[in-house]
Amino acid sequence: MKNLKYIIVLVLVVVTSCSYPKNFTKDFYTGNEATLATLREEYNSLFNEKPFALLFETKDFKNIAFEIITDSIKYIYNFDLTKTNFVDTLSRYHYNVQKMQALIQNMQRIQCTWITKLNYYENFSVRHLILMAIRNRALNSTFKGESYCTLAFFDTPQPIDEYGRFLDRANRIKNRRINGYKLIRIDDKVGYAITKHYR
Repeated sequence: MKNLKYIIVLVLVVVTSCSYPKNFTKDFYTGNEATLATLREEYNSLFNEKPFALLFETKDFKNIAFEIITDSIKYIYNFDLTKTNFVDTLSRYHYNVQKMQALIQNMQRIQCTWITKLNYYENFSVRHLILMAIRNRALNSTFKGESYCTLAFFDTPQPIDEYGRFLDRANRIKNRRINGYKLIRIDDKVGYAITKHYR
C-alpha cells in the first residue's frame, strides 16, 4: 500500500513538472495588458519609421540582437546593452534613440525576448501581424525544459473555432499555427501559443 502511495505521489510530481499553469496566459495578459498595448504601439510606431526586430539573447536581458530590415537585405548586429555601441548604432542608422530605449525597457519589464512585425496577405490585401515572445519561469518544467508564450497581435478580428482556436481565413477549417503550435484565442485579434522556441 505504501509503495502505491509513493507511485501516485511520483506520478503527480512528474505531471506537475511537465506542465505549465493553465491560466498563465490569461493571468499574464490581464496583469500586463496596459504594458503590452504600450509595447505594441511603441514598436509599431518605430517600425513604421524604419523596420527592425529585436531579440534578447541572454536570460539577464543585457545582450540584444538588433535586426535592421531593408527591402533587399537584413542586417543583424549583436550588442551588450551595458556598453554604448548600441546607442551609437541607433544614431548612425537614424533610429529614435530615446523611443528605442523606452521600448527596450518595456520589453525587459515583462521579459519579452523577441518582437517583430510580419506582413501577410488576406483576400489580396496586405495585413500586419506583431509577434512577441515572453520568457517566464512559470512556463519552465523539470522534464520539458524552457517554454515561451508567443503572443500574436492581428490588425483585424480573426475567425475562431468552437474550441477557441484561431482558424485560417482561406478555408475556415485549418488552424492557424506558430512554429507548428496552434494559436489559441485571447480575444478576436490576439492569440497565443506555448512554444519551445522564442522565434
